Amino acid sequence: MNSRSGRLGQEEKALFIPLARRWFLSFQGGDKDTEYRAYGPRWNERTCRIGRAATLALGYGHPRLSRIVVGFEKLDWRDAPQAAKTIFPNARHIAAIKLAPQAERSEGGSPK
Repeated sequence: MNSRSGRLGQEEKALFIPLARRWFLSFQGGDKDTEYRAYGPRWNERTCRIGRAATLALGYGHPRLSRIVVGFEKLDWRDAPQAAKTIFPNARHIAAIKLAPQAERSEGGSPK
């Protein structure tokens, strides 16, 4: 199995991250590179592993941005940015998911 394979050799699906317009536009414009979510079964070191592809979506539709997870940190709630604390007031921990644009690929599938 390669690093992008899931169980039984299946290709791992991209991490899907729906965003409000404000945050989507910040990622699109290059002003934002870290997404914050309440730490738990959906947002943790295993599901947000470094190297995993991620799809950022404006809500649950289009447009979408392709990214790759390049960092992950489990923050205590008190150490999280104020916006994350406001959005997730009852979370004990916050998942800080650092994302970077994926390298463009040539027709052969290798990075340009």
